[in-house]
Amino acid sequence: MLAKDNLTEFSSKVALEVAATSWIHVRLQDAIDRRRCAVLMAAGGSTPANIYARLSEERLEWSSVQVGLTDERWVDNTHAASNTAMLHRTLLQGSAAQATFLPMKTSHEDVFDAVEAVDSIYQPARCSDVMILGMGPDSHTLSWFKGGRGYDAAVSADNPSTVAAIIAPQSEVTGPNTVRMTLTQTCVANARHVLLLITGKDKRQVFETAPNDA
Repeated sequence: MLAKDNLTEFSSKVALEVAATSWIHVRLQDAIDRRRCAVLMAAGGSTPANIYARLSEERLEWSSVQVGLTDERWVDNTHAASNTAMLHRTLLQGSAAQATFLPMKTSHEDVFDAVEAVDSIYQPARCSDVMILGMGPDSHTLSWFKGGRGYDAAVSADNPSTVAAIIAPQSEVTGPNTVRMTLTQTCVANARHVLLLITGKDKRQVFETAPNDA
């Protein structure tokens, strides 16, 4: 599920961050110019954090932008592992705070009970303008962890929902936060522009050797 064409290599992480910020900005601006609105689905994790901080300083009609997450750990929004908290610290600052944030974490205790409510919130993700993805050292993207409860629903092309609940097998990658909410393959396939961010030689090797259904 990770496309291996259109791979661009940068000399440094800063060069990647600058180029990615510009790439995202151009496509969001194009969507606003064409439709007076834009939809950005943002990956969590440490890799895109500086990009989001740079993007928040870009001149854009942020009130016309809807921002959501590609996946979220089922933790409190103030938790250190919360992608929601990270996005508010980095992207949703200054003028960019005018963007409409689409929450992925609800008050439901059971993540599977929350799918219907989050699906309703995430209708804009059915055709996002920009989707940013990351990749773990085990080659997973979003919260698509093979062998996890909910994995088949997340990656099924026949699943009409925008989101799926996941309970991942615990590993060094997941840590203790195995309960997740994630966008589905349907959303990824329908995104207008997808940017997969990979940093480091180890992840590059994992990406190049990963099977096509990773």
